[in-house]
Amino acid sequence: MCQVIWHKGICWRMWHKERAFGVGSRIRHHVIAGMRTDWLGELVAYRSHQNQVLHRLSHTLSLPMPKKKHQKPSEIAKADASIPPPPDKQFQCHFWVKRKHRYCNLITKAKNKYCGEHLTEEQRERKNGAARPPEKGTKPNKARVPCPYDPSHTVYETQLADHLANRCNSRPRPPDSWISPNCNVTLPLTTEELEFQQNIRSHKEHKVQPWIARVQLAELTRPDLDGLVAKVRGVFEREVREIRMEVLDHEAMRERRPTRTYANPIVGVRQSFSAEHIQLRHNFFIFYFFIFFYPSIDQASLLGHMKRLGMLDDKSACFIEFGAGRGELSSYLKAAVNDTQGEATYMLVDRKNVRGKFDKNLIGSHPALKSTVKRVGCDIKDLDLSRIDILQGGEKKVVALSKHLCGSATDITLKCLVNYLEKEREKGNGSTIAGIVIAICCHQLCRWPMYPNPTFLADIGFTQADFERVCKMTSWAICGQRPEAVEAEEEQEHELAGEEEGDADDTGAHYSGLDHTEREVVGYQCKRILDTGRARFLEQHGFDVELVYYVEPRTSLENCALLAVPRRA
Repeated sequence: MCQVIWHKGICWRMWHKERAFGVGSRIRHHVIAGMRTDWLGELVAYRSHQNQVLHRLSHTLSLPMPKKKHQKPSEIAKADASIPPPPDKQFQCHFWVKRKHRYCNLITKAKNKYCGEHLTEEQRERKNGAARPPEKGTKPNKARVPCPYDPSHTVYETQLADHLANRCNSRPRPPDSWISPNCNVTLPLTTEELEFQQNIRSHKEHKVQPWIARVQLAELTRPDLDGLVAKVRGVFEREVREIRMEVLDHEAMRERRPTRTYANPIVGVRQSFSAEHIQLRHNFFIFYFFIFFYPSIDQASLLGHMKRLGMLDDKSACFIEFGAGRGELSSYLKAAVNDTQGEATYMLVDRKNVRGKFDKNLIGSHPALKSTVKRVGCDIKDLDLSRIDILQGGEKKVVALSKHLCGSATDITLKCLVNYLEKEREKGNGSTIAGIVIAICCHQLCRWPMYPNPTFLADIGFTQADFERVCKMTSWAICGQRPEAVEAEEEQEHELAGEEEGDADDTGAHYSGLDHTEREVVGYQCKRILDTGRARFLEQHGFDVELVYYVEPRTSLENCALLAVPRRA
């Protein structure tokens, strides 16, 4: 895609080799070309002479030259596998850290070759006869062993019991009261899945599930794949209602958008501008950033839909953000609710711990008007909301929200909310959920046991094999058309687990026999079929549900939101 902008007789062109513009997508490669009206020809910056052209442009526009790309130690290590001799430095540990391409910086004892953390290497060398035995009259070093909970660090064998009981940060924690294993899973998990989740001790160990890679569409025969595509098209025509595009805004987000002052490199003066009023005479790169990467567009639209459906009317409600991360969406929600008196309650659910949390913003600065903020660190599939202390008694209405809740996380969230609703109804508390807003994405990560509406799948004739293949086909909607040749040095865009495999053969033909546009349409049809089943699941439990495209595709390809409010009597 090429965008052309004229400024002061200069034609700016930017080519984008990426899937789409939008929040969360990254530019793989861009080439800038410039041409003055009095130049005889056009200067086009290809990789072979990119620096030369940029130098001429930067000289004309007084722009700084781009710096040489910084290489991380891990990148240097991949390029150079040689190990230099240890530095001639006192108390230098001789352990070579391959990932960082350097020797360990920890100091050693006077007569040791390795530091305390890497004494296991010395023990291994002595066992293999590669190291000298300790000198006479000196005590041998205490044996160190890898920690059973986290083998990335070691501990003295004599202190292992105390380390495991009291010191190790990776030791299993006592379960919280709201944990009920697999309570939000619709169908029983397989033995493989149960063993996989038992081996996960920290978020760093969350790896790609092995069963996702087993679904290979390219291995299907052409008649089988054609039949599946035909079934998807038929179900879509029969079951999926029309989804409207409605991009809203919220005044709280408009107020939070900054107005900043930047230096104009062309004119040499300082000028002010906001995200809503950008002129081409300003710095082109800042213009490009605000137009395509300003992060509040989708959040503002979600808040606008919440206001439209009346979810922001009750300031005393409990707002639960699933997959909260830092809690940024909840911080914008606090401004939208105008919670200045600490009336609202905020609950942030995420299975990992992150830095840069927005919890202080949610609590508030006034000591007497602080909001209640609770972080729940667990997997949503194990979360029993009826056991949460701040929800006891059913006095607070619950508003659930999430932005880009991936795959089966959306499914188990819906199941979690419905389970809580049914338990509260049994207690006579009526409808305790005031609204649900979820920006859905990553359907290729959906799992058969976690999908909340298996009855819907049975009614439309989808077996488990069909479901898994349809989930795989959803990636066709967001997979960009691959160029015929891609340079080896080009940076790869982030890949989601379960993304489409075997996109094309050596001739460029897709194994499905469909061109890129046809595959994109089928991929979106697969997504909307799964979303329709989710919507009907909520309708069965007393909700009015709608699916809405809440932002333009150029902002995000994953632009569909599920909105639900209690059905009016």
